[in-house]
Amino acid sequence: SACVFRFKAVVSTQSTGRKCELLRSKEFLHRVQSALEIKHNFFYKTLVTFVIQSFLKGFDEQFREYRDRFNALTMADEQAEVYHEYIDFVTEKMSDDIVIQTLGISHATCDERECQTDDCTAMENHRREVLRFAEINFFNAVFSSAFLPNGEAQKQKDSVFRESLLDLQHTADLNHTDIQIPAKYRYEAPWIPAQRHLALLPAFRSPTGKLGCIMDCVFTISKLLFIGAAGQSILDGQITDYSSVPGADDIMPVLIYVIIHANPPNLLSTIDFIDNFKPRAMPGQDQYTLMQFTSAVEFIKSMLHRVAP
Repeated sequence: SACVFRFKAVVSTQSTGRKCELLRSKEFLHRVQSALEIKHNFFYKTLVTFVIQSFLKGFDEQFREYRDRFNALTMADEQAEVYHEYIDFVTEKMSDDIVIQTLGISHATCDERECQTDDCTAMENHRREVLRFAEINFFNAVFSSAFLPNGEAQKQKDSVFRESLLDLQHTADLNHTDIQIPAKYRYEAPWIPAQRHLALLPAFRSPTGKLGCIMDCVFTISKLLFIGAAGQSILDGQITDYSSVPGADDIMPVLIYVIIHANPPNLLSTIDFIDNFKPRAMPGQDQYTLMQFTSAVEFIKSMLHRVAP
């Protein structure tokens, strides 16, 4: 029996050692696979960027014509018409380009053999990517006349508004009568991650890029409000509290607070810029978020009028 016991102990020890080796090998292979996927995605995105930029560079002459027409105009609606003509031109050329048509940005949700169909997710993704590059290139070239069409007068207007927000920051706290943030949503104040998204607005020169900062800001506020309220509910012993899910009326006062304390530069010009050159077909969520943000800025203006001497 002693021999049997020792034999079982040896077998058990060897088995445990082999399991540990297999687990280490599995972890090593997982790290290798992850590293290869990262490198593959990096090189593939680099290739996609090169192909798209090469495609757009083939229309440099037409691009310069649209750019010069845009810069020669002063009315925002006329400038927007020229910009949308350029986007329509790129869209038409894109549909005739074999390389672009066969380029799939992502095959994560579709069969590569189906990428020639209009309903293919990858095809739609790469069309949006081409148009995004076209938009960025265009507004990099016309940003000065597009963003500040009225020059110094517009800069002065933005500067006065920003200085007014600096003064308002001293009184616009969580207990301000015009803001009235519910107590259960105050746990994540002052919502610094949301403020950081607005601080990134000057880094983008395209209307879609700036709109993305606003979308990220509002989405972050929604997440932080839910996390703060739900976390407190759990601490209070309420495991499920659906009343902690923030609605539009809950997000608005926090958004007003975040805008006042983030106080990004050229805020009024940014809203006009997005409104003037936003895509013709904006998703409903984007339209709603932009309307929500604009309403918050208009409310802040009314607050400034009430405190004005």
